[in-house]
Amino acid sequence: MKKMYVALMTTALLFVACAFAAAGQSGGISPSDVAGTPTAFCKVLKEPNPILLGGWRGVHNRWISRASRFELDPVEFWLKKYGDKYAIYFYRSKAAGGDKVLKGWRSWTINGDQIYSETGVKLFTQNGEVFFSWERATKEKPTKLTPIPGSAN
Repeated sequence: MKKMYVALMTTALLFVACAFAAAGQSGGISPSDVAGTPTAFCKVLKEPNPILLGGWRGVHNRWISRASRFELDPVEFWLKKYGDKYAIYFYRSKAAGGDKVLKGWRSWTINGDQIYSETGVKLFTQNGEVFFSWERATKEKPTKLTPIPGSAN
């Protein structure tokens, strides 16, 4: 009986811990993040491909050379048009556990089928699909993104 009680309590504690962990790691972009007026706007060389509008997300397989392994980094962006300007909200959680989160409006450059930053982030469309890549990555393939539900892609 005592063993069953210990097993039951252990299972209950694990369940509660997992529930708290999942709630704390939800992250990402919510509609409230992109509501209101952006704090930064993009430089537009050429109007964006319409497929890039709205919200997109995926999990990037990032190479960690010091550890000789890959880590999974959630990546999201939301491109919106405000009058004659475009604004992009970007989210990326680096490393397991989300120890470094990059989140907010960015003043990146739009050039038709691609959006890019000065640090090497590139969002692009090819054959009707949307991808994320980082130009400094040598072992990483572009990450295919999927629409964020409710973002009107």
